Amino acid sequence: MDATKFEFQLSVPRDAQVADVVRMLAEQAARYAGCNEPGAAAFGEKVAEAVLAQLNGSSGHGSIPVVVRRSTGPLEVQVDNRTVALDL
Repeated sequence: MDATKFEFQLSVPRDAQVADVVRMLAEQAARYAGCNEPGAAAFGEKVAEAVLAQLNGSSGHGSIPVVVRRSTGPLEVQVDNRTVALDL
């Protein structure tokens, strides 16, 4: 894996506490891809908001698919059907 092209997928439980875990994962991916610390933190917050938004109205059962990827463009974190992108 290199900083310009990577992808990994995971499933997280439908639990509000998982938003912090996905936020930290997004921040680490942003730093790995070359983003500065304030930018990585802001990106992580947007991703956490996407996770929490996905939980709104859900029954609390099952899991949420999360994909972290970067190919030739921005870093993207897809949380179920929501995508948060970071231009680098």
